[in-house]
Amino acid sequence: MKMHRLVSSSIVVCLLAVSVQSKSFAAGGETLDSDPMETWGWRAAMITSLALTLASNPLDADEYTVSLMGNPKTAGIKVGFRWHPESDMALLEGTNFSHYYHLGYNYWQSTETGGQEGVNNVLEFVPVFRYSWAQQDVFSYVETSVGLSVFAKTAMDDREFSTNFQFANGLAIGGFISAQTSWSLQLQHYSNNSIKLPNNGINWYNLNIAYRY
Repeated sequence: MKMHRLVSSSIVVCLLAVSVQSKSFAAGGETLDSDPMETWGWRAAMITSLALTLASNPLDADEYTVSLMGNPKTAGIKVGFRWHPESDMALLEGTNFSHYYHLGYNYWQSTETGGQEGVNNVLEFVPVFRYSWAQQDVFSYVETSVGLSVFAKTAMDDREFSTNFQFANGLAIGGFISAQTSWSLQLQHYSNNSIKLPNNGINWYNLNIAYRY
């Protein structure tokens, strides 16, 4: 039963994300109208494989996450795993600090450049620090993070990143929908901190949903 819930929730969220971006996430520059069979074929395989990977937890993570990403020129989806180690960080009365590690894969699609020319793929590893003031309330915590990422391409539209390596910084506020499910709204920024110029970073506004295994 638990496995069924994990698979179902993963598929629903991924299908929602893909449906919202149906014109943007077309293969080879084609749209769903002109190439429906091929487009939905590879899309169904991707969603099924993704959902089964998250559900089977091959990396023995504590949580999996699905994120909807957006900014004025780009849309994206992120999936990832989180590990929550035992924390010995200082406690304040009624509050606490904790941390976890996030490993994520991003799929970005430009809304101005169609097809695969407007796609970027990103891997990231980010330590995240959480300050909580409540136990599993709807609004429970804020987070800050600085991590590392690798871009498949160093340019999107008119934006030049210069290096494949980028820092990944984030600020978020969130809480709990249930004992096992949390949410957060996140502002995330990627840039190379002027290691090489031009350093045209990119900002994202993310809705993150995390589910405890």
